[in-house]
Amino acid sequence: MAANDSTFQRLDASEIIIKGDLEVRQALTAFGVGFTPELIDKIADASATAKADTMAVEPVNAPGINAYNKGVAAKRLNLLPLGWEMVRNRGIEATINYKLGVQFVFQNVDMACTERDPQPISEKGSGARKLVYDGQRQKVLFERDEGTQEQVRGVVPEVWLMCVSTSGKKLRAEVSCPLLFEGNQFEGFSKRIFVVDRDYDPTPHARQIGDLGGDSAADYEVKIQKK
Repeated sequence: MAANDSTFQRLDASEIIIKGDLEVRQALTAFGVGFTPELIDKIADASATAKADTMAVEPVNAPGINAYNKGVAAKRLNLLPLGWEMVRNRGIEATINYKLGVQFVFQNVDMACTERDPQPISEKGSGARKLVYDGQRQKVLFERDEGTQEQVRGVVPEVWLMCVSTSGKKLRAEVSCPLLFEGNQFEGFSKRIFVVDRDYDPTPHARQIGDLGGDSAADYEVKIQKK
């Protein structure tokens, strides 16, 4: 289930990659009880299955939308029972743990769990840039106050991403913390935890309802630009 190649690898002064079953499992414990590789795999699987189940009669951008919707839903269904809360911040669907000072955002990416930084399928807008900035700023203030044991409501917790990609018959997912960025794509990460890298060969419903002609909708990935 977890990526198995190595242990810890520092690419440069600003980015740390964590690999290996034991190291990944230990790193995920920072996000609380129940936050395991199995949980991330379940969320990634729900997203990939929704993408594969897209029917040819759906709109051309349906695979990405379906994958995102089910990924967000699976994230919340698995985290809310563990004490996390659902929020919508600047139009971004997040799941927050105020005690930990962390919020998770689901993200479809081009390719997770490789040495190249993952990039979102849909370009990021000002809301995402501001959310990451505010989260980083609050983290610095939080760390300076040594007497504070937990975050409080009203602040913006640090942003982490659940990055999921399906390429061919590979399902990959990582849990990563983005650095501040100015453009419409991420510009690096402070830490990346490679969690899922496994074969995946679903049987989508679209292949079961007959040949509707033309290319399957599942073959398309449309980028949606946010303004």
